[in-house]
Amino acid sequence: MGGTNRLRLRGALILCGLSGALLALAFPRPGWWPLAWVGLVPWLVAVRLGSGWGALLGSWLGGFVFFGVLCYWLALFGVSVWFFACLVLAIAGVVWGAGVRWMGKLGALARIIGAAALWCGVEWVRGLGAFGFTWGWLGYSQTPALWLLPVARMAGAIGISLLIVLVNASIAEAVVSIAGREPAARPAGRLVAVCGFAALVVFGAGKLAARQRLTGPPVTVAVVQGSASGPLRAADVNVPLSAQERAETRRIYTELTAEAARARPVLVVWPESVLTSDPDADPVVAEWVARAARLAHAWLIAGGPYVDRRGRQFNSAYLYAASGNQVARYDKVQLVPFGEYVPWRSRLPFIERYHVRDADFAAGAVHRVLQAGIVAVGPMICFESIFPQISSNLTARGAQVLAIITNDAWFGHTAAAAQHRQIAVLRAVETNRWVVRAASGGISSIISPEGRVVAEAGLFERKVLSHEIRLAPAGARPGPLGSAFAWLMVFLSVAFLIAPAALPRRRQGPRAARPSARPRPPGRAAPR
Repeated sequence: MGGTNRLRLRGALILCGLSGALLALAFPRPGWWPLAWVGLVPWLVAVRLGSGWGALLGSWLGGFVFFGVLCYWLALFGVSVWFFACLVLAIAGVVWGAGVRWMGKLGALARIIGAAALWCGVEWVRGLGAFGFTWGWLGYSQTPALWLLPVARMAGAIGISLLIVLVNASIAEAVVSIAGREPAARPAGRLVAVCGFAALVVFGAGKLAARQRLTGPPVTVAVVQGSASGPLRAADVNVPLSAQERAETRRIYTELTAEAARARPVLVVWPESVLTSDPDADPVVAEWVARAARLAHAWLIAGGPYVDRRGRQFNSAYLYAASGNQVARYDKVQLVPFGEYVPWRSRLPFIERYHVRDADFAAGAVHRVLQAGIVAVGPMICFESIFPQISSNLTARGAQVLAIITNDAWFGHTAAAAQHRQIAVLRAVETNRWVVRAASGGISSIISPEGRVVAEAGLFERKVLSHEIRLAPAGARPGPLGSAFAWLMVFLSVAFLIAPAALPRRRQGPRAARPSARPRPPGRAAPR
């Protein structure tokens, strides 16, 4: 770090906590997205000017406040659930803060780039694996800024996060210079350079996206949001619907599908969990869905359970033809830990105190594309939509449009549904595909490849959405970098963390004594 620490522990904690709150406020609700461009500055200043303990404890607090405010809705499943989840997620903040502190030995420009690369690397890594969770990626907060979203077409949501942290780090360098009573000309110049670079990237990405407009055939799609059950409680997870509730669900979706048929859609999408039982085992449900598909005279995707011969239950998306025949099924691959299955259930006896499923869902084998006539549909069920790897995989397999079916009724009127829908916007931009999002209680949407929400149904609103979209031509690929850019950030993070250790150590020995007089020429006597 250099110099004397000028920030006490209390000050570091206050600054980092402030950053966590500012970053969370950039997301819905209230969604003050410009805050993301300055929200990290207090945290970076605290890491630079505080003590080592101040940097570590402050970074943990910054991460905890960020996820605590952003994901406050987790308290619906228990305050202890919310607290433990935020406690674990805050580790990402500690890793980043400690890394930035360590990179303080580098030059100013290297510190700026290293802080941004490390933030993006941590974002990507925490989204990997069975326990991956991409909620809170900074790039997601910028969906209202349509002019910025083309960056995601080129480098994914992580690319937007990179620009945000670069600007934050440049501002923080200027603040630290002023606090240290150093000339601010150089930091100001670096800030101008970084902002200019960001503007150039945004301009170039916009030009690239303009040349990638879809040229496939136009088709009309429809989304049905029935809001049949209203907000759900955590205690309802193991409570089956009554016969009356099942009949009411069938009535609502039959009537709304008949309304959707007026737009003559090629594809109608129902939400997750609309089918109250496995249609292969329940003739009433099978006949209901078949009749709805014939009524709409369209292909129909509907979410519901599937039970195989071994008794395993899957969370699935069924595809029905306009004739009423079931032609395909997709079984959800990426399940929600502790939501759809309980890891180490036998070793966690206390887990029964919380509202978890009595029986686990089984995971599907592979992500697959559903061929609905001329439309190749890439299905994602709820949680799967937060992972860019899944949507990229589906487009690589030929998906021309992405269909997200979800049941966000568990989150009531909190901001969770709006945050989840916001993530879907980035999936549309990244893949250059239309996204059709059907949510049982909202928020259902039809989203263009540019990230524009062209039709939407609010929370617990009973509504039909329809819109004409263009399909991606056969063989069309998503952005040129995709996940490769995120892995590049991981590589750069490692490189910048290694770099300080490779720097030569400064000599700490005593300075050589400076001669007090000019040396005498040899052979001359000293004056008396």
